[in-house]
Order: sequence, then structure tokens, then C-alpha cells
Amino acid sequence: MKKIEYPCPCGGKVEWKKERIIQQGIDCGILDVEICNKCKSKYLPEESMIVVENKLKENGLWGMERKEIKFWKSGNSITTRFPINLVKSLDLNKIKKGYIYSEGKHKLTIEF
Repeated sequence: MKKIEYPCPCGGKVEWKKERIIQQGIDCGILDVEICNKCKSKYLPEESMIVVENKLKENGLWGMERKEIKFWKSGNSITTRFPINLVKSLDLNKIKKGYIYSEGKHKLTIEF
């Protein structure tokens, strides 16, 4: 891989390093990374990005399609069900507790 040095948009200089990459909780290994010496932004070159994409695809996290869910009232709460393939791929059946918060008027985020 040809390592070209170029300036970062912040005005710093991008340097090449090898670093362990963890994306969406998946260890993708030690890969080439371009890191700005000023703002510390990280950029993945094409070869490293291909490795990351393949690891995420193997674990069912890349290209995950949008699924429709329905909400219904149960007592004073709102209930929903998740598609079984999502539950299996994220291993949600072992999770007992999580957190939910709003990220705008029409978006909820769940962390566990």
C-alpha cells in the first residue's frame, strides 16, 4: 500500500500508524490508520476499510436492513417486539437491562 502524506482539513499533518480497530463492538484487528497530528481525527485507507466491512458483514452488522416494528399500549406503558434475526445477531436474549433516550422528535436510541 502506497502511503501518501497529505494535510488534514484542520491544517494538521496526517500520519500513518498501525492501530487496533474496534467498530460497533467488533475487533477488526490491527490495521493501517491515518491519524491527524493536530485534531487526532482518524481515517481508514481503502484496504483497512475493506477489512472492517468484511468483519462487520461476518457479524451481521453491515448493511443491516431497516425493519418495521409496531408499538402498542400495555397498561401505562408502550410495548414493542424486535424481529428474531435482530435479537439473535445482537444476542439480546441475554440482556436484562438497557437504556433508551430520544435523539430528536422521531428517533429513539437503545443502549445495552
